[in-house]
Amino acid sequence: MASAQLTPAGVGIRNVLIAADFSQCSTAAFEFGLQLLKTYGANGHIVFVVPDEPYRLAGPETYVAAKDAALRDLDALRADLRQTHGELPEDRYRLYLLDGDVAEAIVNFARKKAVDLIVMGTHGRGGLRKALLGSVAEQVFRHAPVPVLTLGPCAARCDCRQEPRTVLVAADFTPASHQAVQYAARLARQHDAKLTLLHVIEPAQLRRVPDAAALERGVERRLQELAKAAAVNCAVRIVSGRVTQSVVDAASKEAADLVVLGVRASSGVLDRLVIPRAYEIVCEAPCPVLTLRQAQSDDL
Repeated sequence: MASAQLTPAGVGIRNVLIAADFSQCSTAAFEFGLQLLKTYGANGHIVFVVPDEPYRLAGPETYVAAKDAALRDLDALRADLRQTHGELPEDRYRLYLLDGDVAEAIVNFARKKAVDLIVMGTHGRGGLRKALLGSVAEQVFRHAPVPVLTLGPCAARCDCRQEPRTVLVAADFTPASHQAVQYAARLARQHDAKLTLLHVIEPAQLRRVPDAAALERGVERRLQELAKAAAVNCAVRIVSGRVTQSVVDAASKEAADLVVLGVRASSGVLDRLVIPRAYEIVCEAPCPVLTLRQAQSDDL
């Protein structure tokens, strides 16, 4: 799976895709992405996608008008970048106008440009709207071959200028979770940040076992093994409750600057009919969430 280079010192991020749609969440993600370019000395690919689906019935003239408006918006954004981020050399970023399905266009562009990280915002769509329209952010992080950093509506006011000082990673012992722990450990080492491994035991799990204390001891032992393998000083926490709320509460309590999650690949239409935990966490987290998709055979 293509991803940011994991080095003994940390995570090497060289090419960043920043998805823009000029919404409030997108603006916060945009600023966060620009800060990453400065922090890592990376190159930026700033993309705006004109979705073709809303214009199919309206006719080609409407679609052309929408693309013309998007080009004007990008020109205005380019001028604003020169004025507000003049310290960032113009040869370090490029702006692109894409069209088609938004998530598919972003993922395909990431593959084409061999980016190391995708940065985007999400409105936190849920319920019936998610079932009918889907979530672009979730489609991206469940298909992308690289880590995706998403800012939900609750993280829109975070300080994008601050390097991560506290990193929380949800560890559920799946292969994707192991990838997330490894990535989070390198980030923590690189930024000299505090790392916490969190495992959530749902109440239903406790009811199914004869010895809850033994279950918790087993979980703590596995967490300690993960911590040792991470080769970085970190804390471990075990909590009982609903997964989404427990992770969000822990992120708030730890004053986390970043939550790291391992996620499964897309399950197709079911992604629209349910709200998986990873998407819930992205929407409710008080800080940006970095997701790493479990490697698939087509990534190899």
